[in-house]
Amino acid sequence: MVPEPMSDALKNWFYFLTGAVFLFLARVKHTIYGYSTPKPYSVEQLDRCIAYDIKVVDEWLERLYGYLPAAGRGGFLTGKRVLELGPGSDLGVGLYLLSMGIEEYNAVDVNDLVESASDEFYERFIAYLRDNFDGVDPSFLKRELARTRSGDNGRLNYVCRPDFDIVQALGSRKIDIIFSQAAFEHFDDIDKTIQDISRVAAKDAIAVVLIDLQTHSRWIKDKDPNNIYRYPKWFYDLFHFRGIPNRARPYQYKESFQKHGWRDIVIEPASVLSSDMRGFMNGHYSKEFGCDRNQMEYLSVWLCATKA
Repeated sequence: MVPEPMSDALKNWFYFLTGAVFLFLARVKHTIYGYSTPKPYSVEQLDRCIAYDIKVVDEWLERLYGYLPAAGRGGFLTGKRVLELGPGSDLGVGLYLLSMGIEEYNAVDVNDLVESASDEFYERFIAYLRDNFDGVDPSFLKRELARTRSGDNGRLNYVCRPDFDIVQALGSRKIDIIFSQAAFEHFDDIDKTIQDISRVAAKDAIAVVLIDLQTHSRWIKDKDPNNIYRYPKWFYDLFHFRGIPNRARPYQYKESFQKHGWRDIVIEPASVLSSDMRGFMNGHYSKEFGCDRNQMEYLSVWLCATKA
């Protein structure tokens, strides 16, 4: 084995120690403030939040139509019942999907973050939909939003449950499409979550899920995106809090979806580690992430599957 250059060895030790500090700070922050920042910018930046919600849905649909080409021929969304896991700081995604003709939008979350979205945000969001898309009924969207915000869920069904019991949250509802945007990596028990969505999924339901596999602390994410995989489980667990990245790798998601009755499972990278960083990290992962099946070059992935 060729010895590692001294400069790379020192950098790896630096990132190992710095990452541990970030884990500690994240634990302290969560203890004091809880989980409060699903976006990397304030909910008061209304135009950015609107653009983000539109982009998220458009990317879901692009991925859905690529996975199921027949769905892109028009009318596929009409009458569909949608579930989003972890909707984040507002219900813009649900309003956008309702404007496209879905029958029902359901969202389940642990943290009640949508309270932070202002009336002005929703006024501007609905106005944006009206001005940029044909056939949008602002009065319908405002009515459904008002019902939801008053606790009377209708076609915009938002449920916050600390136990994240998806089956109880949805009751007798059956779901045709499941979407999730960088939320799965925050679930402590991905197998239980997949089991739950499998129970509420209708036959031939489609799942379109983006999973962010990287470290989430914002400075070190740019410098050392796979930092959280440097540490053995016992050390990483010292900093555990609800919502910390679970470090599950793509093969584990695939195995769980298969176990719970999903077929045609496709996992594709959304972003990958640079070739330079692959060489830099070689030999510096904890041993549980050392084998090839972990696909450590994958920083984020799209997962699409069909309920059998």
